[in-house]
Amino acid sequence: MPYQNHLIHLLEITQQLTAETDLDRLLNLIVSRTTQLLDADRTTMYLLDQETGELWSKIAEGTMTIRLPLGHGLAGYVAQTGEVINIKDVQNDPRHATRFEKLTGYRVHTMLAAPMRDRAGHVIGVIQVLNKRDGVFTARDEELITALASSAAIALENARLHTQVQRMLDSVIATLAAVIDARDKQMTGHSQRLTEYAVTIARHMGLPAERIEVIRIAGLLHDVGKIGVPEAILTKRTKLTPAEKILMRDHAQLTYKILSTINFSDNLRDVPRIAAHHHERLDGSGYPLGLKGEEIPLESRILAVVDVFDALTTQRYYREPMSDQEALAELEKGAGKLFDAEVVAILKELVAERKRGKDRD
Repeated sequence: MPYQNHLIHLLEITQQLTAETDLDRLLNLIVSRTTQLLDADRTTMYLLDQETGELWSKIAEGTMTIRLPLGHGLAGYVAQTGEVINIKDVQNDPRHATRFEKLTGYRVHTMLAAPMRDRAGHVIGVIQVLNKRDGVFTARDEELITALASSAAIALENARLHTQVQRMLDSVIATLAAVIDARDKQMTGHSQRLTEYAVTIARHMGLPAERIEVIRIAGLLHDVGKIGVPEAILTKRTKLTPAEKILMRDHAQLTYKILSTINFSDNLRDVPRIAAHHHERLDGSGYPLGLKGEEIPLESRILAVVDVFDALTTQRYYREPMSDQEALAELEKGAGKLFDAEVVAILKELVAERKRGKDRD
């Protein structure tokens, strides 16, 4: 491949790496594209464990996970010195850790390895390319792997940061959902159960991962507006009066107002709207906006069904819980009029599957 084409290919790879935020997919992408770019047999990526001072092969094509002490083996040497090495005869290099060849049965003849450095210049890992398919690795290959290692390190940092932010967001969301449910002891676990059902239904419907993530977060936060409902109404042991029902219904609009103040990322920007419309009904009898049919987002229609199902099958101050079959019968009465018929049908299948699983246990 002409060198110009190599550079174009490198640019394309860099763009792919910077666009990927999922850590596992990113690591696999780095390895596969490095092997392709340098026309090698395989690639191993080592990450540096700062606590143990070891390198470990997070991703290794065609082999087992390998752990190396810093400075041990050729990859350990690169991590310790920060040098790029191009070995044309690995078998005769005294730094080569031969014991891994015995374990894996894979023999290395040529090797090119480069350190990955973070923005502060610290080595965070090593990319090691093995067995050039045609001859030996060249000086141009060294330039390519150096550039690729730099892009990979930045992409890796970004993915790790994204993962940390996502974990923090998940923790805050789960905590907030638990706090809301805790205001009413009979609602404990409601948001989590609703979300599990909603996500499973969405998967059965073949919705893409991005929309499923919106449903997951909207499900956990769908009742956040109840923070503005007086506790006396939330825990009232008799049916609500018309005035109290109005106050209770206000929680849907308040959910939208609260969630709209959160700076969600672009892929989650619909969370406030989806969460707020889980009380809408197909015939327009729902709230807060009285939307009809397709005006109601599919994600909200899913939440509407599972919200009613969980409410009917759990204890309430003013009534005993229904059985799953009784609750499903109520939903089926409203299928096509109040509730999305396809969602109701899928929920019925899921409940039946769950019951069959319990019976087998």
